[in-house]
Amino acid sequence: MATERLLPPRRRRWFYALAIAGFLLYAAWILGPYVRSIIVRDAAVTTWSQVATTPIDGTVHFAEHSPGGTVGPDGLIATVRNEHASRQAVEEARGNVVRAEARIEELELQLEEIKSLDEERQSIKALYAETFRDQLDVRILNLEQRVEIARSLLALVSQIAERKSTLVAKGVGSPNDADEAQLRVRQAAFDLASLEAELAFAKVRREAADHGVFSMDEGDDPGWAQGARMELKIEKKATRLQLREAMADLENEKVRLASAEDDLERLSQASITAPPGSIVWSEHVASGTAVLQGEAVVEWLDCGILLVDVPVSDVEVALLHIGQPAVVLLEGESTERAARVIQVRGAASTLGRDDLVALAKGRGEGTAQALLELVGEGATFASCPVGRAAFVDFPDIGLLDVILARLRL
Repeated sequence: MATERLLPPRRRRWFYALAIAGFLLYAAWILGPYVRSIIVRDAAVTTWSQVATTPIDGTVHFAEHSPGGTVGPDGLIATVRNEHASRQAVEEARGNVVRAEARIEELELQLEEIKSLDEERQSIKALYAETFRDQLDVRILNLEQRVEIARSLLALVSQIAERKSTLVAKGVGSPNDADEAQLRVRQAAFDLASLEAELAFAKVRREAADHGVFSMDEGDDPGWAQGARMELKIEKKATRLQLREAMADLENEKVRLASAEDDLERLSQASITAPPGSIVWSEHVASGTAVLQGEAVVEWLDCGILLVDVPVSDVEVALLHIGQPAVVLLEGESTERAARVIQVRGAASTLGRDDLVALAKGRGEGTAQALLELVGEGATFASCPVGRAAFVDFPDIGLLDVILARLRL
């Protein structure tokens, strides 16, 4: 009221007019982004950006489809070939396999030679054994004959000694002759016992020979019974051990060769793939270009996941929440599609081209972001709609809500 007293009526009208104009300008500045998003279809259908990189160094060759084309059932987008991949590891591994095979062949020949020597020794031993048995048989036969003769001789000298003893008892014989006869009896008995013992020992040796045990008179083994047998056994065992080790080495070398060949194949050619039905959005390099491992080659997208990038004001972002319903109307269509909020971001941290395939045309500095997901039948399209402009309305948010939020009321 102090202003009315200080200002004349004409100036008061101008003052009120300027105040109203200032308020309207302020309201327009506050509500501009909201009204613009309602009137102008500045949102855009988008999806997540998928960038495929090359797994190896080489030259890239794209499959027969242009940017915007559909990936076929095999999922192949491009192949990368490296004709300069080193074969050194493969050649070294192959050489190790050849050497291991040669070592096995050498040991097998050595083992066969040892077996041949052992068979030859066994053959000679069999001849010696047969001769040994034959000699024992002859000796046993001779001893048996000598034992029979010794028994006959003992019986004879025993009769002579008995007659001489009878004569001495009658007083007609010489005692010395009787004693000498008794001495001969004892000597004949001793000779018979020695022969019988020698015969028994010979029979024991003969029976042992039938079981492969050959013994000389002194009880020692004959030299031919053992010979180089122990040395051959030791050498055969050592050779077999070396052969098993060589076979294990060969298997290891084959595994290394297979691994080296797999590495060479992996480094020589690789495929860049995407899920069948995906869209090749852009090619970062031309076909035939040399690329380095990890370099981005192509960008593809999956139209099965459809999003809507919506530019909103920071005030409106504060009114949105995850899962909030929205209505989407694409440019050129009259059918509304259902959507829901999956992300909200302030103007300082919006998702850009690195994350999304397409951005809303209303996207600018100082503009916040709401990211929607089309749901139900709203996500069904005859062709991929990514990049198309769209109008978005949030039924739960009105003009009054925005004004009250801005005024913190």
